[in-house]
Amino acid sequence: MQMFHKRNSRKPWTLAEKNFAINLYYKSPATYKFLRNNQQIILPGETTLRRWIGKSKFCPGFNSLWLKQIKNKLETMSDEEKHCVLIFNEMKIKSFLEYSKYLDMVEGFEDLGHKGRTNKLATQAMVFVVRGLYSNWKLPLAYFLSGSSMSSSILKDLIVDVIEKCTDLGCNIVALVCDQGSNNYSALKHLGCCKEKPFVEIKGKTIYSIFDVPHIFKNFRNNFLKYNFKYKGQEVSFSDIKLAYNIDKTSNTSRALLKLTDSHMNPNPFQKMNCKLALQVFSNSVAAVLKTCIATGKIKSKTAAATADFVQELNNLFDCLNSKALYSSNIYSCALNDDKPYILNCLMKAKEWCTQLELIQPIKVYGKVLPCFDAMIWSINAIIMIYRQQKNLGSF
Repeated sequence: MQMFHKRNSRKPWTLAEKNFAINLYYKSPATYKFLRNNQQIILPGETTLRRWIGKSKFCPGFNSLWLKQIKNKLETMSDEEKHCVLIFNEMKIKSFLEYSKYLDMVEGFEDLGHKGRTNKLATQAMVFVVRGLYSNWKLPLAYFLSGSSMSSSILKDLIVDVIEKCTDLGCNIVALVCDQGSNNYSALKHLGCCKEKPFVEIKGKTIYSIFDVPHIFKNFRNNFLKYNFKYKGQEVSFSDIKLAYNIDKTSNTSRALLKLTDSHMNPNPFQKMNCKLALQVFSNSVAAVLKTCIATGKIKSKTAAATADFVQELNNLFDCLNSKALYSSNIYSCALNDDKPYILNCLMKAKEWCTQLELIQPIKVYGKVLPCFDAMIWSINAIIMIYRQQKNLGSF
């Protein structure tokens, strides 16, 4: 029986079959299982796929084989396609030790690649990714494991190392993008960046630094929940937004704020981390409902008119900073260009009123100016500078 089954066993999987199976499983595990189990298509089992994938030795730090593949890919791109941004972000991971038979080592300890390993359990992973500025491509570069939130001094060195590696590969890095983590903020300052000078010179190239815009707006909302702001010399309050929401919610005729829920008004700790909930609060609809309630006399708060203007300005600012296309039905969602000077004017005006933003009730830690205020000015300055730089290079 053994000889019979051995004689009738299928041939080894070819490289083309392996690549097809891995790519299909990557696109949709559910589709892969359906085709294999129900359509009687001969495909390798999931265990086999995991065994093939598990042979890829992607350790923390820089992988020379992977970098070579990236270089080969970049050689097929035009100079414009090589323009990209370097994104880095830290995420929490589960502390766990496991022996790898492929690497013959115990994984799960703090591992900073070329900077060495320690006996600390890894709790955080710092990931670096490059993404095309003018074309839609994205490639992971490297990751590093740390026992706690990565120190700003180590992060600064890693940023420089990654940029140098990318430059050697052929990438033209235009900007750095990260969230407002304290270590990110400090690392950028160690590199010499600040809100007035949001760029650093590395290998003779000017590289700008930008804080992730949705996260800035999320931090705006989280602080606005707790404190009143002074905007253009007037007080603005989140209580006006709550009042407008409650009026709209109890309306017997029709509703305008259909997307808003109690989670937007009173978010729990997890919902406070959701950028989408924050951005839906700072919308045209909320500003319009506030103005309508003021005009009809349903809201008589002294801060309501300024709050409506504040929400409208934030909505327009986000549209300008989040534009993806050259043309859009929303005039502020178009890309920066000479044919639409009002977008640049909106950014310049936003920078002015952001500079004047203050807390009505200062707190011990930050004083009158919150980090998200500075981050907004910082990012606006960087985006304007990138626009002018690329325009001078002939990219616009």
